[in-house]
Amino acid sequence: MKFLICLLSVLAIASATTFTFDGLMKCESKGIWCFTIRAMEYDLISNDEIAKYKKCNGPNMLLDKMPTEYKMSGSQDNDGLLDNYFEVGFEVTHNCTGTEQYIYTDYVEVPVKEGVFSMSKNFDLNANDVMP
Repeated sequence: MKFLICLLSVLAIASATTFTFDGLMKCESKGIWCFTIRAMEYDLISNDEIAKYKKCNGPNMLLDKMPTEYKMSGSQDNDGLLDNYFEVGFEVTHNCTGTEQYIYTDYVEVPVKEGVFSMSKNFDLNANDVMP
């Protein structure tokens, strides 16, 4: 019985996928501005937050013209019944342009068996869009 419990514990740990995310936030603002980026795993029933990063910048005009870097990581154990892919995307909230704005990216499919997955995405908050 102890062997079975240990085996199930090892399988549960081995099945987790580790995600790392990074990129740049560009905002040309003379005032204080903040952003929150969330890496999400989208499902039909409920969405899971994989990782979250928050930061405020300013009011230094020179630094505010330079992109701000973000890095975050998290993990997911599984993706529900009969689904062999994580659907991973970003949700960004910011006030770079003076009012609260939102950016939602399309999701990418990541095989559950992947084990480790990295993704980079840059954002132009003045244009409220993803940078190419």
